[in-house]
Amino acid sequence: MPTRAIHEATLLVLAVLAHGSQHGHGIIADVRQISGGRVKLRAGTLYTALDLLRADGLVAVDREEIVANRPRRFYRLSPPPQAPSPRVGACAPDLRIGDADREAAAAALREHFAQGRLTLEELLARVETAFTAATHSEISLATRDLPREPRTVL
Repeated sequence: MPTRAIHEATLLVLAVLAHGSQHGHGIIADVRQISGGRVKLRAGTLYTALDLLRADGLVAVDREEIVANRPRRFYRLSPPPQAPSPRVGACAPDLRIGDADREAAAAALREHFAQGRLTLEELLARVETAFTAATHSEISLATRDLPREPRTVL
């Protein structure tokens, strides 16, 4: 998972995609709408953000269509990675965690955000907590008041 900061525009792109698949110009329009007109993405900014999010495994191409002889690519949030099966004693509070644990916690937090359990500000704070955690007790601070398995609505 990335260690770089996530900018507001990128988080707004994730918020748009949390509602479903969308093409580039639709994302630009939706970001403007949910920001109350405050954030006006340009195509270069959007596609740079989408490329970074794809490289980080947070966003994937959903499908491509041809409209007026031009390709239109739709993007969606990537499904959360499957957490590894717990080992005996793996949940000891002072047991150190790895990147896979941090990524799984962040993916679960994104899903809870998509389902409306977290605000954007809460998501940001909790993802930061997850990525700076070194032990199970520290990472549990980010998820302790949320259901264990976020329900995916299809």
